[in-house]
Amino acid sequence: IPRSTFTELTNFGTNPTNVRAWIYVPQNLAPNPAIVVGIHWCSGSASDFMSATGYNYQADAKGFIVIYPQTTRSDKCWEVYSEATLTHDGGGDSLGIVSAVRWTIANFNANKSKVYATGHSSGGMMTNVLIGAYPDIFAAGAATAGVPFACFEGPSAWNSECSTGMKIKTPQEWGDRVRQAYPGYTGPRPKMQVWHGTLDATLSYNNFGEEIKQWTNIFGVSTTATNTVYNYPLTGWTRYDYGPNVSGISAAGVDHNIPYQTTKVMDWFGL
Repeated sequence: IPRSTFTELTNFGTNPTNVRAWIYVPQNLAPNPAIVVGIHWCSGSASDFMSATGYNYQADAKGFIVIYPQTTRSDKCWEVYSEATLTHDGGGDSLGIVSAVRWTIANFNANKSKVYATGHSSGGMMTNVLIGAYPDIFAAGAATAGVPFACFEGPSAWNSECSTGMKIKTPQEWGDRVRQAYPGYTGPRPKMQVWHGTLDATLSYNNFGEEIKQWTNIFGVSTTATNTVYNYPLTGWTRYDYGPNVSGISAAGVDHNIPYQTTKVMDWFGL
């Protein structure tokens, strides 16, 4: 793998849906480096996410590796609805992404305790899927304009009940669905950060509250914020913390195209 070059990986392991993946390894790679997985939106690509977020520059400065997966589905949306993708090592797009991560850990002596996932829209939905189904792989996630784990589950690629914000569950129900993804898992859970615009007409703002219910239940904490930070990181945005492991940023007056906040996500990851 050439350094400081956007390079496609091939033959990186079990990949039932033929997910593609690009990797960026900085010139000054840290020993035992962290990995950030950056996941594109519907109609987007690996290079689109790279260009929009600037993670390569962050990798150059801090010495971590970035993996940019890309779905091969015709609609360029991630497969976040099937039983396979929602099950630990069950298959689907999620397993293809995880295989790229496992390959990178093995080939670059990467730090297994510092693997992170982040994405926007469909990529935010896949971030929720990865954090739910692969708690043994990821240390933290940051999803912008996404939906809860398994909110889209069903027979078809689009779930109108979820997208319109009509799929409402209790925290326990949302949490149980995550726990069902990897039965018997008793290890640590990845911490989770979610971002959503209040005027999102593509994936309803209601999903912000449902994500908070889900991840606070996973950590056994209240859905009442323990800390509130106004105008974070932009004027009119508000950050709600639910203990140290769950954080939600509500962007007042912002639609589905919420501006991605790379440096703040990096702060959440501890990079």
